[in-house]
Amino acid sequence: MSEGWKHESWVSTLGQWAWILVMLNSVVDIIWGLVIIISLAGVAYGYLSMGYGIWLLIGGIINALIAFSIILPKFSNKCAKKDWDYLLNWVLPIGNLRFPWMLMWGIILEIFGYGWGGLPVLIPAFFLLFAGPKPYDWKA
Repeated sequence: MSEGWKHESWVSTLGQWAWILVMLNSVVDIIWGLVIIISLAGVAYGYLSMGYGIWLLIGGIINALIAFSIILPKFSNKCAKKDWDYLLNWVLPIGNLRFPWMLMWGIILEIFGYGWGGLPVLIPAFFLLFAGPKPYDWKA
């Protein structure tokens, strides 16, 4: 199936490293969240900004959990093995729609990862879905 797919090499590499990049994003968010919380503790005008620090801390923890429990085993390992069939069939059925889990998790990582957390998942996912080794069937 993947013979001759021109994006295979870099999609496999980026997907394989996606969980590490998500972890890097998580570590940055956790550290930055702690810095904001500690530096604004007790400052009256900083309570609103402290909420941002708390959000970064929570988001970093959530992304770290997702990276280890979902992205590593179900996405990165499959990209490393170039198991495109698995990834294209890893779907959330919604009525007649086959919504790809890799898109769902990429979106969730974007929400909690402050902008770039989900890109290492979303970029390979988009190439697999729209320029992949075979057409993706969106209908169940």
